[in-house]
Formats: sequence, structure tokens, C-alpha cells
Amino acid sequence: MSRPDQLIAKSRARLARARLWVQLLILLVRPGSSALEARPRPASAAATGGTTSRLIGERPKDDVVARDNVRRQRVVWRAYAFTARNLIRLLAPALLVFLPIGLLAVTVLAVLVDGSAAVVNGDFELVGRPEPPLLGWAAAVLVVSVAGQAVALPATVVLAAGLLAGRNVSISGALRAAARRWPAMAVLVLVGVAAFTAALAAGLGILVWIGAQVTAYAVMAVLALFAMPCLLAVAPVVLEGRSAKGALARAYRLTAGASGATAFTLAFGVVLFPMLAAQAAKWAVSGLPIVPAVAGCVLALVAVPFQAAVIARLFLHRLVIKGTIAEFNKIVDGLPESAPRPARPVPVLAALLLPGLLYGGAVLINPLGWPEVSETAVTETWSRGPDSEVFGEDGRPEPELGASDLRALYAGQGGRMVMLMDDFEPAKLLTCMDSTCTRTRFTWAEPVGARGYTAAGARLADGRLVVSTWAQEGTDEDGLVLELDKWRARLGLLLCDATACVPAPGGRPITEVTSSTRDRTVALAARPGGGLLVAQFYTLPLGERDIAEEGLSITTCDDPACTRPRTKEVAKLPVSRYRDDRRDLIAGVGPDDRPVVLRFDRETGAVFVISCDDPACARARTGRPVRGSTDYSDGQAGAAMLVRADGRPLIAYLDVRDGAIKLLDCRTRECSQAGTTTLSEPGHNAAPAMVLDRDGRVLVAYQDLDREQVVIATCTGTRCTRTPVTTIRRSGGHGLAMALDDRGRPVLAWMDVGGWGDWDLVVTTPLTLR
Repeated sequence: MSRPDQLIAKSRARLARARLWVQLLILLVRPGSSALEARPRPASAAATGGTTSRLIGERPKDDVVARDNVRRQRVVWRAYAFTARNLIRLLAPALLVFLPIGLLAVTVLAVLVDGSAAVVNGDFELVGRPEPPLLGWAAAVLVVSVAGQAVALPATVVLAAGLLAGRNVSISGALRAAARRWPAMAVLVLVGVAAFTAALAAGLGILVWIGAQVTAYAVMAVLALFAMPCLLAVAPVVLEGRSAKGALARAYRLTAGASGATAFTLAFGVVLFPMLAAQAAKWAVSGLPIVPAVAGCVLALVAVPFQAAVIARLFLHRLVIKGTIAEFNKIVDGLPESAPRPARPVPVLAALLLPGLLYGGAVLINPLGWPEVSETAVTETWSRGPDSEVFGEDGRPEPELGASDLRALYAGQGGRMVMLMDDFEPAKLLTCMDSTCTRTRFTWAEPVGARGYTAAGARLADGRLVVSTWAQEGTDEDGLVLELDKWRARLGLLLCDATACVPAPGGRPITEVTSSTRDRTVALAARPGGGLLVAQFYTLPLGERDIAEEGLSITTCDDPACTRPRTKEVAKLPVSRYRDDRRDLIAGVGPDDRPVVLRFDRETGAVFVISCDDPACARARTGRPVRGSTDYSDGQAGAAMLVRADGRPLIAYLDVRDGAIKLLDCRTRECSQAGTTTLSEPGHNAAPAMVLDRDGRVLVAYQDLDREQVVIATCTGTRCTRTPVTTIRRSGGHGLAMALDDRGRPVLAWMDVGGWGDWDLVVTTPLTLR
């Protein structure tokens, strides 16, 4: 308040005290009067028709004390302290209004989200994009909640005004008073929404037009502050019975002379401080299951009394400062008074905690059988940029993870999970100490100078990994070819545990490449007896046929180091000009040690299966269960394969014709005959991953990009059920791998990519599946 306003307020206070002494003198000298007599006060304003004008001296002493109380400055802090003292009573309207709304909303929600909800990290979560029925119900709940707020807030304002004036206002009377003024409150809500929307639109318009972020925020702040008296207008609507138009005019008149201070008081007391309290509570309990949702529910209900107390106190404060004592008295007389009743903290606290207790019980008991999921954003706190100042023992920088690096996920030693990462740099290993992947170790897998070829990996029976690597000759330190005729690349192997990789002892180069014009795709698989299978494409010499072909060779090794490799050319296949080394070539070995190799053509979507009649692959058969299409794929296509106990493969793939994920149940080893089961809806899906669980069920994981969810299809024979397990929060589609942890549960590793620098490696573990 400015100094002239303070002088005016002090003058008015002195004048009021002088008038009080004059009236007391008149009472003393009036015939038939006694100074000890008190004029009876009507029980309510209705007793005198609500229009009786009283002199100051005729007011009870409590009214004078109330006026002096609300005249004090620091409205927000005094309102908050007042609310804290009277919280139990002031909570009643919000509980009576929002508790039924919340219980009804949650009950219907549980029915609508059946099949698209999960308990993720101990909290309920909708999985994927909401369906139209759910969106419609959410909109209905929002409208009803706003309508409820238009009753609960003004009713609490009435209660707060009564307590500030020393009156006992009944809760039912406050609710009735608010309900009678609901049409005016509805108009006020619409005006407020329109005002704040206009402020937001103006700021965004400036941001788009001239790109000045500071100016846009400043304009939004100024317009929002100008609209703040819309909140103060709640008081004249419910306390004075004014229309929405009259209440707005009243609010702006009362703020005259202190418009800035009033706007800031409302902004901080009604909007910012409750929001900051909610954010602080969210930060304090982040990472804890159940608690954040319970705290959010409690704070949402508790915020209403604090907001209402600020509005009520500020309104009465401005009335007294303006000197409109008669209007102040009229408001006090018009309050719906009742007999004093003691506060009942037990029922109020029980009602306040009831939603949280029901939520916690529903999450812990999970009566509807929602999937329970543990999820970790592994790279949430990782740096996205290179850190060239950090060097390892070999003198090169510490490895950096890229958004397209994920190649495979394996169950490692001691219950650990190991991911093979590779793209343009040398391959890396990311080791998770357990299936949640909250503690990690990130190391280089390939030695210095290895680049240009994508690494492949396989898990050995003892839990170690074998990783392919290429050693090059005839290149500079950056990997550039110096002389083409002197360039060589030799394929070798690395043996890796959870901490590091070393060259396979006694290993020999499996193959040598002398032409750098064409990349080579390699796939590895462990043999039952401890050996290794290496499948590899190689370039065929130009022939007379019009169809460009490439060869497929199989190398069998009796030990993981491949000390005695035996290579055989087994098939000729059409050349695919669009190659992805992650999903083009997959090697497998049956329990009878007979190799099976899958080749997926990314250009046409065709699937080729090459099966050997014996472990040495003296004779190979080629099947083509999927003919493919001439249409170019969308880049998300790919396939996964596993070999069952009888040697027949199971294949999951993305059909490029309709975008659906399908499962091939091969009836022969080369899959020349197969049954097909569609696992996903047609549309925009990403390449699948597949494992066989301990119960013999086939688990196929894929990303449904249309519905923004990661799904696991569980199949027993041709009967499959789909379970959404987590939400794709960005765009997904940049890699998905799956393995079984040491407890037989599926673990998914996937990249959730939104753009450059905006991505995360996510590890999702379904603890239960339907």
C-alpha cells in the first residue's frame, strides 16, 4: 500500500474511533438508558429483512474485532495461517463434493481401461494412447469436476468468511448458498477460462510471430495478472448474491488503487503457491510407489480451503480498506448462521485419506489382475553429448551411447543382463546388474580401430557372450581406406563376460574381405555342444542371370573360439539393397545341432529359411514361407526366430503389406509349410523380438506405434493373448530386444526416441502377464 493510502486508512480509523466515542456518550446521556444495557441483535439479517442500517456502536464487539483483523496486511500469510487452524472445518465442502465424483470416476475408469492398464513401478498407469471411450469419459469427468469446483470453492469461501467474522456458518447452509449461485459461478468460470486462454494465445502468437520468448512470457504474465480479479469475483457472487457481471465489476472496483498488489496476492495465494506445494511434494516422494498418487489426491483437496481463505480474506480486506463498513456488516449479517458445533476431525481425515487408501489397496491387491511392470529409464541422467576429456585405460574416450545402438539383449552371468550396442563406432557392452537395470556398467567391447561392420553376438551356455569383430588393414586412424588394393578386413571373435571382452584364444580369422564396396552381414548362434555357428553373406561373381544374387555361407566351429572353422556355401538368395544388420540375418541351431538360418528381405518383406539336414550342413533346404511384396517397406520391418525342441522354427515378422506383426508356425524345418497367426492390428508397428519361456509359451514383443504402446503377445499353439506392458512416450521404433532373466521373466530393452538428444534406453520387466 502506498503512503497516501496509508494516511487515508489511518484517518478513517481515527474517524471511526471518534464516532464510536460519540455514540457511547449518546447512550450514556439518553433518558431511560444505562451504559450496561445492550441492544438485542437480530439472529440474522433475515430478521430485519436484510436491509436494516446499524450504527457502528450497535455492532457487537466481535464485529469490530473481525474488521480490525481483516484490515491487516500480508493477506496470503494470514489466510494460510487461518486455514491451517481451521482446516478440518474448511475441508468439508471439498470432500462432500469431490469424493463422490472421484469414486464414480474411478469405478467407471476401471471398466473402460480393462486391457490397456498396468501397474508400473507400483503405480497405476494407462498404457498407450487413450481410446475414444476413455477420452470421452475423461472429458465428462473434467466437466463435472469443474462444475463441482464451482460449488466447493464458493461454499468454502462462505465458511471462511463466517469464521473470519466470528460467525458459526453451517456446512449445509454454505453448500446451499453456493448451489443457488451456481449459474453465476458457471458464467464466471467461462469468463475466467476465456481470459486465461486469451493470455496464452497472445503469448504463443508473439512467440510464433517474432520468436521472442521473454517477450511472450512477459505478455502472458501481464494479461494473466490483469485477469486475476476473476478469482476475487467469486466472493461477491456468493456473499452478496451478485450476478457474474456485477461480481466482476465489484472485484475490479475493489482492486482500484491497489490493482498490482491485489493481482499478485491472488496469483501467489490462489495459483502459484498451491502449484509449488504440489510440485515440491511430487519431488519429495518421487520414486516411491503409491505415495505420489496419494499425496497428489490429498493436496488437491487440501488446496481448496487455502484458495478459498485467500479469496475471502482479500475480499473482506478490500471492503474494510475502502471504508464500506455498512457493506461489510451486511455481508456478515447475510451469512447462513447455525448453532456452534464441534469440529469432527476423525470423519474428515478419514474422508480425506479414503481415496488414497482405496488407491493403495487397489494397487497392492490388484483385484482386476492388471499386468505388473517394473520399468527403468536407464539413460535418464546420462549425458547425450561426447565427453572427450574422459579417457579409459586404453587411451580412448569413454564409450558414448547412441539412439540407434541397441542390437541385442542377453541373460548374462550372475543374474545380470547384457546389451550389445553397436552402430558406427566400435561395439559396446552395457551390463545391467539385475533385471531392473538401475545399476549399469558401460564398456567398449571391440578393440581400438574396429569399425565399419556391425557386430553380432550370441550367448554361450556358461553365460558369456561371443561377439564378432573385424580387423582392418590398409586404413588410417579414422578408418578411411588408404589404398583399395591393399585393404583387408578379417572376421574374428571376442569372448565377453559382464565386464570386458578379450580376443578368442587361439582363434583364427573366419573369413577375409578384400572389397570395401559392400558390407557383410554376420549372425552367430551357440551350438548345443559348446561350439559356434556363424552365418554370413558373401558377394557372388556377376553371372548371366538378370536377378542379382548373393551367397549365404555357414561356418561351424567345435568351440567358442572357433579354432578350426569349417565353412560351406549353402544358398543363393536375391540381393537386398536395403539392409539392416540387426534384423536381416538370424542364425539358430536346434537341439540336434542342425543349423537353421533366417533371412528377411527388408526391401520386399520376403522371408527365407535355410535348414541343414545334418550338423555339418552337407545338404541344405530353402523355404520361402512369405513371398513378400514389391512395395518398399517403411523402415520398421524385421523378423525374429527361435528353434523349438523338435528342430522346427517359429518366426515372428512384420508384414510389409499391412504392417501387422505375424507369427509363422513352421511345419517343416525349412518352413516350406507354415500356419500363420496375426498378433497385432494392421497399421504402424515395429519389428518384433521373441523368446520361449520356461512353460513352453512363445512370447513376442513389438511396438504398436499407432497406439503408442509396447505389447507382449503370449502364444500357446495358435492361441495368443496380447498384453500392453508400457507406453511409448516419444516415438519409439528404434530398436527392441528381449530376453529371459534369471527368474524366467521377460525383460525388454528398447529405445524411445523423440529427436536429436531426446531419447532414452528403457528397460521394462513385466512381473506378471495375463
